[in-house]
Amino acid sequence: MIELILIFLYVGLFTIGGGMVAIPLIQQQVVGRGMITFDEFIAMLAIAESTPGPIGINIATYVGFTHQHILGAVVATAAFILPSFIIVSALAGLLKKYRYSLLVVYWFYYLKAVIIGLIGYAAVNILIHAVVVEGFPDLSLDFKAIGIIVVMAILYKFFYKKPWLLIIFGAILGMIVYSLPI
Repeated sequence: MIELILIFLYVGLFTIGGGMVAIPLIQQQVVGRGMITFDEFIAMLAIAESTPGPIGINIATYVGFTHQHILGAVVATAAFILPSFIIVSALAGLLKKYRYSLLVVYWFYYLKAVIIGLIGYAAVNILIHAVVVEGFPDLSLDFKAIGIIVVMAILYKFFYKKPWLLIIFGAILGMIVYSLPI
């Protein structure tokens, strides 16, 4: 339980920019320590992404639940939220007072670049895992996954204001495509 608390305190402390930024840190800490496999992490990420609520909190809750049931879910979620709550509470007045300072403005430009990089890293990592099938002697592509990505990109053009429809379409498309004996 202590390890779970320390992991999510660490992730919560160094996650600036939202739950998507937490994905690489959670992967590093949880998969790297052997608490779950990378495949379990990707499945957990898919579940957390498709359920309501912030993704980082959903993943923390899920990891906590898989290790310590309800108490683990509550503790991991609280540990993830606590550092951000304390930091924002402590700095809110200063940020409001100095929001037009060049130092603060440039700091947020830096943070935006870092956040984009971390989200990009997570996206590329998941994309590679989704489309590359590992096998001996070489790697091959999962054309079903690539087809789903292309179809979902096209559907996004029409339904970008209704993400719940995209989730439903993606789930149905994935079930249909992966149930076909091709």
